[in-house]
Amino acid sequence: MSYLKTCLSFFKKTFLIIIITFFLSLIIDFFFGKFILKSLDSFLIKTEFYGRLMRIDHPIFHHSFKANVNYKNHKGFEKKHTFCTDNHGFRSECGKQSGKEFDIGFMGDSFVEGTSENFEDTFVGIFSKGNKNLKIANLGITSYAPSIYYAKIKHLLDNGFKFNHIIFFIDISDLYDDSVFYRLNDDGTISERDEKEKGLKRRKFLRTNFPLTNYYMYVIKKNRQLNIKDSKKLKKSTTPSFNKKANYKAEWTYYNHKNHLEYVGTIKEGQKNLINIMSRIYHMLKKNNIKMTIAVYPWPQQLKNDKVDSKHVVMWEEFCKTRCNNFINYFPLFFEEKGENSFLEVYKKYYFWNDVHFNAEGNRIIAQKLLKEF
Repeated sequence: MSYLKTCLSFFKKTFLIIIITFFLSLIIDFFFGKFILKSLDSFLIKTEFYGRLMRIDHPIFHHSFKANVNYKNHKGFEKKHTFCTDNHGFRSECGKQSGKEFDIGFMGDSFVEGTSENFEDTFVGIFSKGNKNLKIANLGITSYAPSIYYAKIKHLLDNGFKFNHIIFFIDISDLYDDSVFYRLNDDGTISERDEKEKGLKRRKFLRTNFPLTNYYMYVIKKNRQLNIKDSKKLKKSTTPSFNKKANYKAEWTYYNHKNHLEYVGTIKEGQKNLINIMSRIYHMLKKNNIKMTIAVYPWPQQLKNDKVDSKHVVMWEEFCKTRCNNFINYFPLFFEEKGENSFLEVYKKYYFWNDVHFNAEGNRIIAQKLLKEF
C-alpha cells in the first residue's frame, strides 16, 4: 500500500512539473519567442525547415516573404536550390538591394516565384539577365491570385513604389483560388473565406504570439510527413500522377458542366469574378500611368485534355483587347510541339514529373518568348 502511495505521489509531482514547465515555456514564448527565433536565424537557415519561416503572414495581402533571405537549402521537387529575397521581400538574385522605382514588375503565383529553381534559371531571372538595363521586380509568390494581385499592388503604390509596366502571368488555378479560398474586402485587404469554420483567428493568434511553439509543431508535423513519404516510396510509372486538388483547379477550362462540386458558384461566375478584379487592377494601373500585359500558359492537364483556344485563353485575350499593352499566349507554343511529338514527351521536357510546374527548360522557353515580345 505504501508502495502504491509512493508511486501515485511520484506521478502527481511529475505531472505537476510537466504542467508548470509547459506553462513557463508558453510564457517565455509569448514574451521572448520572436526574439529567440530571430536570433536562431543563422542556424535555422542551414536547415530545411527555414523554408516555412521565410514565408510570413501579411496584414494586407495575406502572405509574403521575409526581406534579405539567403537560403541555400531550399528543397524543390527534384533537388535543393538557393532562394534569396531583396530588401523588400521580392524574390531576386542573392545580395540584391532595390529602391522603390521599377521598369517592370512581374506578378503571379508559384510559376512567377520560380518554384524549385535557382533565380537565374527562372523565366523572371533569365529575363532580368537579358535586360540588365531595366529595374525588374518579381512580385509573385506561391498561391497568389488576382485578389492578392490587387491588394499587393495597391499596398505598394500607396507606400511609394512606382512601376512603368506590370506583367501578369494569370494562372489556371486563379479561378479556383479566388472563388474558393480568398476574399477581396472593401478596404483592399485579403481575408480567407470560411474563416470561422477554419478557426483562422485562433490559429493566427497562436502563430503570432507563440512563434516557438508553432515552429516546433511545424517541425514535428513535417518530420512525420517526410517519414511517411520515405516509407511509401512510389514506384515510377510511365504516366504522371497529379494530386486531387491540382486536378480540381485545372478542370474548369474543359469541364462539361456549369457547376463543379469543388467550386463555389458556377464556373461562369468564377470567370466573371476574375474579370471584375482584373478590371479594378487595370483602372488602378491606368490611374498611375502603369502599362499592363497579361500572359497565359497551359498546365499539363490543359495540354492533355483541353484545346489551344481554351476558355482561359479566350477570356483573357478578350479582356486585353481594350485594356492591355500586350497579350502573350503560350498555348500555341506547347500545343504545336505536342502535335509534332506527344503529350508525354512535351510534359517530360518542360514540367516536373508528377507536378504542374515548369522545370528549368520550361522556364527557359517561357523566357525566350518573353524576351522577343519585349
